[in-house]
Amino acid sequence: MGLSRRKMLKKAAAAGGVAAAGGGVIMAPQIVSGQAPAQLTGTQTGRRFKAFVRRGTGASVEELKLLAFQPREVVIRTQASAVCYTIVGQVLSTNAARQASIPNHSGMGVVEAIGPMVKRVQIGDRVVIPGTPQCGQCYQCLQGRSDWCQFLSTAPAHPMAEMADGTQVFEGASLGGLSEIMVVPEEYCCPVFTDVPSAELTLLGDTVGTGLAAGHNLAQIEPGADVVVLGAGPVGMGAIQSAKVQNAGQVIVVEPIKYRREIAMKVGGTLTLDPNAEGAGLVPKIRDLCKGPTDRRFAGGRAWADQFLAVPNGADFTIEAVGGDSFPPKVEVGPDPTGILPLQQAFDMTRGGGHIVTLGFGQRGNVTFSAVNFANRGRTFHSGQQGGLNMLRDIPRYVKLIEKGVIDTKTMITKTYPIEQTRQAVQDVADRTVLGAVITFT
Repeated sequence: MGLSRRKMLKKAAAAGGVAAAGGGVIMAPQIVSGQAPAQLTGTQTGRRFKAFVRRGTGASVEELKLLAFQPREVVIRTQASAVCYTIVGQVLSTNAARQASIPNHSGMGVVEAIGPMVKRVQIGDRVVIPGTPQCGQCYQCLQGRSDWCQFLSTAPAHPMAEMADGTQVFEGASLGGLSEIMVVPEEYCCPVFTDVPSAELTLLGDTVGTGLAAGHNLAQIEPGADVVVLGAGPVGMGAIQSAKVQNAGQVIVVEPIKYRREIAMKVGGTLTLDPNAEGAGLVPKIRDLCKGPTDRRFAGGRAWADQFLAVPNGADFTIEAVGGDSFPPKVEVGPDPTGILPLQQAFDMTRGGGHIVTLGFGQRGNVTFSAVNFANRGRTFHSGQQGGLNMLRDIPRYVKLIEKGVIDTKTMITKTYPIEQTRQAVQDVADRTVLGAVITFT
């Protein structure tokens, strides 16, 4: 008797193959150089792999056993995963974790198996896994805001592996990343057809990709515009390069850490400012730098004296990429660890009618604006969810620009680590002693 369709799908998913029209299972192709041993047998369930697991009050590299995956899921052999600052509090915390999980929310790798309902990718594809999915069919995707794709909140939360003692292990944000294997819904997969190194590609899935997207999806920076980027971490560096790609007139970068200011100038900044050195004079200085060459209204100038109604002086586009400190940095400390001051400054340094994009995360407290200035000065606020990334459209574009040398992702990586040094990588990111920390896998 033939298998029912339901049984066929379950069998195919457990095996890691694709259901054939005749009721059989099409297995992965024969092993090639660099593929995992499981490809020899075509099986996935039960294969063993290493992952960095947060469990109880600690975190360490553990050997796990892969569980069966679902019909719309993809099994990926991870090649690289960039450590995001937003996970340092979770990884380094001594509080007890609610469940065992693999931290992070992005990565890059090669497809090794697909569920029978997957259409987007094929076995052998290189894929970037961003923190934001794109189904292309939900309400948000159809309204042009795929960064708010509704699969963002409905990704399956089932365990993907188990430890030797039977403890079930979940993936952070249903994606994980700090693991030799990722199992993700196909909505999170962006296939890329390129030879760009994996360590560089993984940056497009989160940090640098967020900043790049913000500059042309949310802010829509115009040629010749005055752009200010607050914060030159990986996200801010992406925003700086986005402004460069959009041919901004000047890109002013505000960053307390010296080595980051130096890198910012290499990748597209035209001027850097230390917020500690500028103090209360930071906002007036930026507004003066962005006042234009003349105050003659009929000559297209800004009426410099009119700071009450028109508010003409200030940045055309301000991108805030600071956020709050989870841990005190081991390098230069910014003026406000809560992250509230940069939000206030972003508002104050942007001209009337200008645009403000907020990308920072982890702020503590509330920000206060003058009600009149907030309601009647024409500033447009864009709240960033991964910078408005439209991943199926944008990531391939960024890949092309990397190939042409227009976008510099290589400089963004200041250190790579093997999986055994993942905790040190997270600590270095928390200390801000590295710009981009990438876990690489053999």
